[in-house]
Amino acid sequence: MLFIDTETGGLDPGRHSLLSLAMVIWEDMEIVDSLEILINDGILSVTQEALSINRIDLEKHKQSAVSSSQAMDKILLFIGKHFPRQTKITLAGHNVHFDAGFLRSFFSANNKNFSEFFSHRIIDTSSILYYLYLAGRIKQRAISSDEAFNLFDIKVEGRHTAIGDAIATAKLFTKLIELSQKNFNHRENRGSAEEAEK
Repeated sequence: MLFIDTETGGLDPGRHSLLSLAMVIWEDMEIVDSLEILINDGILSVTQEALSINRIDLEKHKQSAVSSSQAMDKILLFIGKHFPRQTKITLAGHNVHFDAGFLRSFFSANNKNFSEFFSHRIIDTSSILYYLYLAGRIKQRAISSDEAFNLFDIKVEGRHTAIGDAIATAKLFTKLIELSQKNFNHRENRGSAEEAEK
C-alpha cells in the first residue's frame, strides 16, 4: 500500500502547484520505505493562505526542489522498486482524495496516465475514524489529522511537511488495524465463553 501526502500551493489542482510529494510504503503493519520529493514546476502557482499553512519559503524551496520531469522520474523509480509493473497501486492517506487529485493532475501535466499506475480504490483514514466513532469503537470524533494523531498518541516529526504527515498517517493506519483486531478478538473470546457456558 502506498501512503501519500502533499504540500501544495492552494486547493485547486488545476490552478495551483504541487510543491512536495511524500510516499510511504506500508506492508504487513510496517513502514518499509519512504521518499519525499520537492517539486519546482517552473510556475509555482501559490496562494499566501497555503504558504501560511505549510510554511514553505519559496526561495529556499527553489534551491532544493527538482523539476517536474525529474520528480516524475523519481516517482516512477520509487514505485517501480516496490510494486510489480502490472499492479494497480492502492493509495492511502488522510483526506487522501485531495492529495490524489493533485497527484492525478501532476501525472496528466507530465503526459502520464494516472489510471495505469493507481487503483480506483483509495483508503482514507479519516473515513475509517468516522466509521469507528459511529460504531462506538472510539469515543472522540477525531476526523482531522491533528485530532487523530493526538488521540492515538502519534508524535509527528515535521508537522505540515509531506513526509512527516505521511509517515504519521501510516502509523495511524497500523493503530487502527490493531484496534479493530482487539475488538474482533474480544468478541470472539466472548462468543467462545458463552458457548462453553451452554
